Amino acid sequence: MAFVGLQYAVAAPIQTETPGAPVTYKQGMVIGKMIGANISYTRNSDPLYADDTMAENDNSIVGGTISINVDDLSDEALVAVTGLIEKTAGSGGSTPAEYRETGDSSPYVGVGYLRVRRKAGVTSYVAYWVHKCLLAIAQEQAQTKGQTISWQTPTLEGQIMGVVINADGKTDYRTHATFTTQAAAVAWLNGKAGIGDT
Repeated sequence: MAFVGLQYAVAAPIQTETPGAPVTYKQGMVIGKMIGANISYTRNSDPLYADDTMAENDNSIVGGTISINVDDLSDEALVAVTGLIEKTAGSGGSTPAEYRETGDSSPYVGVGYLRVRRKAGVTSYVAYWVHKCLLAIAQEQAQTKGQTISWQTPTLEGQIMGVVINADGKTDYRTHATFTTQAAAVAWLNGKAGIGDT
């Protein structure tokens, strides 16, 4: 596979999680324009040695980490994804809303994005959905403007957790589907994140 692009970051807070059934989500949102996404899985490494050699091994996934770099994160997105708390604005809207960062954990969310793939001159769109993760801005860096602009963009980082969404009892971490059009890939992600639902 040769990937040539990355687009459409979406997220939705988890509403219900019942073992053996699909996770349901509250209405999601586009959280920003994609710059980068990285996933690293943690896998078992538990070899069985017999007759002085490795006879069996297990490399099953037990978790992972995710980072998503976007152009900007609105206060609304930070409330939904990181658990930022909005205080009520002043009367008449003359006082802007204030937001609190507390010691509470972020909410569990599902996260999705799409990658643009090109193979033998044919473009396709691979949409990914991470069923459950915890996201936060772990580090914030700020710098003054110099002779040239240095773009300062936020990165959400967190842990990927497994969910059991089928009767087969297998733990799912991420699902993907490939589409011939961007619109179809976006529609699939919107369906996962409940974007457009009323």
